[in-house]
Amino acid sequence: MKKLLPVFFLLSAFFSCDLKTVEGDKSLLPKSSGKFGEVLIVVDTLYENRQTGEALDKIFNQALVGLPQQESQFRVSTVPPKAFQSILKRGRNILKLSIGSNKKTAINIEDDVWAKDQLLIQITAGSDTDAARILDKNAETIRNYFNEKEIERLQKQFAGKTQKKLMKEFSDKHKVNIKIPPGFVKMAQTDSSFWIRKEKSIGEHQILQGISVFYEPYTTKKAFDRKYMADKRNSFTAINIQGTRDSSHMQIYADYKPDTLAINLQGNYAMEYRGLWNMKNDFMGGPFLQYTLVDEKNNRVVHLDGFVYAPKFNKREYLR
Repeated sequence: MKKLLPVFFLLSAFFSCDLKTVEGDKSLLPKSSGKFGEVLIVVDTLYENRQTGEALDKIFNQALVGLPQQESQFRVSTVPPKAFQSILKRGRNILKLSIGSNKKTAINIEDDVWAKDQLLIQITAGSDTDAARILDKNAETIRNYFNEKEIERLQKQFAGKTQKKLMKEFSDKHKVNIKIPPGFVKMAQTDSSFWIRKEKSIGEHQILQGISVFYEPYTTKKAFDRKYMADKRNSFTAINIQGTRDSSHMQIYADYKPDTLAINLQGNYAMEYRGLWNMKNDFMGGPFLQYTLVDEKNNRVVHLDGFVYAPKFNKREYLR
């Protein structure tokens, strides 16, 4: 089993968090700009093709696992310090590097510096080698910081727009508190499961996002095994998520072994699975993301699952 990775973490070993306030009222700041998954890197062009550039490439252009086509974890733009002015300072996610022989090694994390809902990570280093070392050592943490900020933004975006009636129905029946964004509709419900779907079209192309919750009594520690997860998911989807053709239903794509990661999900030990699904006897398919955790209060194993169908589009942000 892989190392336990907290989803919400504290940076104490390598980071000194400097949450400075700007002069004046932060409510007067403009709204941050950019799309989900975008990161602006501010670095001298001198270092783009050196060790620093290689380290940055490993952080941001690493392929995200569990997608049918290769997509990087972020969409990155790079700008030199002299050009980092005006509207560029309103970027939602910014990594700013300052490298020089008179610089002390440091990493600072700041919110809302030039715009609302902005995350700025600043790194100073004495040399190209030092900057690359800092980036390599903290690659996963930097990625997680930007990813968690994006999730926080999504939560804020849907706050107050949730479907309270449907949420109450699921809470009363299943003892599951889930925030349901606009556009999702109930597709099926049993005594131990439910799933909802959101559908839209861009031109002639269909896009589906599905969320499932299903659970059973906690009777074995094998609940976190990959095979156990696959069997349970396939059993659920065979009955509940069926295609338009006769005998067609969703299943895990057998030729791709789901990637696993142990995480801390809101204080609960959970296993994350990223993999691919396809429709048996049909031609649909796409990525899924599932979390399995133990609900000790109700002595049950709960599976939280999301899937995406967007055959003509990149899927990273739909999966997020």
